[in-house]
Amino acid sequence: MTHQPRNSVQEPPARFAAADPPVRDCVELAAGLAYYARRQGLAHVEVSGPPVLGDLIEEFGLDEVRFVDAHQRPAVDIEATPRTWRCGQRGLRCLSDQLVDAAHAPPGRVAPASTLAEGTVLRFARHNRLGDALSIVTGLEHYCRDNAVTSVAVTGPPILAEVVEVFACERVRYAPPSDRAVSGDAIFARSSWSLPWLDRFHHAVSDTYAGRVRHRVAPLPLRQEPARQECEDVVYCQFDARSGTPLPLRSAHRLLSQVAAHGDVRVLGGPDTQYYLGHDLTYVRAELPEMVARLLSCRLFVGCDSGLGHLAGCLGVPGLIVSTDDFETTWSFFRDYPSLSVIPLAAAELLLP
Repeated sequence: MTHQPRNSVQEPPARFAAADPPVRDCVELAAGLAYYARRQGLAHVEVSGPPVLGDLIEEFGLDEVRFVDAHQRPAVDIEATPRTWRCGQRGLRCLSDQLVDAAHAPPGRVAPASTLAEGTVLRFARHNRLGDALSIVTGLEHYCRDNAVTSVAVTGPPILAEVVEVFACERVRYAPPSDRAVSGDAIFARSSWSLPWLDRFHHAVSDTYAGRVRHRVAPLPLRQEPARQECEDVVYCQFDARSGTPLPLRSAHRLLSQVAAHGDVRVLGGPDTQYYLGHDLTYVRAELPEMVARLLSCRLFVGCDSGLGHLAGCLGVPGLIVSTDDFETTWSFFRDYPSLSVIPLAAAELLLP
């Protein structure tokens, strides 16, 4: 094995150019560049862009970042970097990696319209839960629409077939197992945790096959809208007892007691949840079409980071997601669902009597 000489290792870029990002992006970009400089061991980096970016760098005292009106090329164009980094520390790490990748990309590179072949079958085994299925089918459907891919297929767990059947997919179908299928699990594993959940598989496919990238994947509409019932005086609660970080039992009981003042409480869950929370509650288990109808007619949904939480978000059901693990991650997954609010468990404890 031959080793490259040490001086042949490509140096991390230290010059960046931002076109005209909005002020909110300038705030995170300034912090992200400072984090990048520290992570790469650089004394400082330079950035050009709108004057407000320089004002923010000075206001925040970011000694690692120097603002310049313009500088000599080469400089990494921040506009060429996918905007998937707006999420706290995880987002800063994501931005740091993307800045390096963008600097090493050939200048002027234009991604082909699509390299995902028509009729490709993606096989899933590990990503077999409702939240995964919603992300896979939604992300792949948007990718195909944006990149003129007429039809692809997914195969694997039944929940994928249910999501394809319930939601309006024009280009994604469910197929029987095939020896020629591509591992969708391997593609999904490459997706960034700083992305909203519906965006994750879309970006993973784009990174793997190139093509247009959508930075805000919208939920798919239902294939057939269920008959609308009058809003029931029901609050559906879902606390996944199988999660590695379930809601503490005392907190769950207090929350259930509190929401009972706003309607008839029904807990979405199976035997594991019933064993965990106790038998003196009303439990509901249903197939996906029935669950969609129930959620659309309920008064409120309260849950944790789960597939049913994502389903409620896709359907626009008003609700509350209680983060029992890392609030930053939970918020990043749910932040594009306008009907749902995400709060950390500590906040829920503070607000409950």
